Amino acid sequence: MDELSSIKRQACLLARDALSNTCRAFGIEAAPIDSWGSRDERRVPIGDADSPESRRVGKPWGTLTIDHDEQEAPIAINAEDVLISLTDEGEVALCAWALPTATSRIAGIGLDLASVEDFAGERGATFNRLLFSPHEQKFVSERYASRPEVGFALTFAAKEASFKALAAPLRTWYGTHEEELTFEVREFELADATHERGTLRHACAQRAMDAMGITSIELHHRVLNDAVLVLAIALA
Repeated sequence: MDELSSIKRQACLLARDALSNTCRAFGIEAAPIDSWGSRDERRVPIGDADSPESRRVGKPWGTLTIDHDEQEAPIAINAEDVLISLTDEGEVALCAWALPTATSRIAGIGLDLASVEDFAGERGATFNRLLFSPHEQKFVSERYASRPEVGFALTFAAKEASFKALAAPLRTWYGTHEEELTFEVREFELADATHERGTLRHACAQRAMDAMGITSIELHHRVLNDAVLVLAIALA
């Protein structure tokens, strides 16, 4: 996995590119995973009371306290207007947070960090056949011919991030890895090989998004040395 400082830098660039025009305050915070405490409650620093973030929000935040609701979706305690998403891979944990403007169409955000190594070699080939449609396997293999493992990692992270972006507006989450895969991977299919046009939606994912008035999912990504980072934005 890339060094924490490199991931922090790329995460900040990703947040700026994706959220700067539509949010009063935003960021992606990174930390060693052992510094986050228990899964049930994590404290994420976002600057002191005099920080630019706190001044833009109008609240004296030094940290966001993150817990999980009854559906296992992450929520910010005493900051219900803040959208958040968590991800971890190896020894790195990330938290994306955003406070949309009053006129913003953003209904939810989702962040996913994925290791490229998981999608390489014989093990990766088996994994890819199980998780991706023939259409996705074809365009990833064509666009990322020299390093298909990068394309598959991006595709997987995009699907995961897309599902996470629905956690806040849909107020739903699945408790087991197998159920998550059923919804996240098989109910979302990327629209094209560039990972920039969002996702096509199928079955219950389509019905749920339509019911909540979510019209599209916007994707932003960064390719690191041995990992990929994707931020998904659900738009109403």
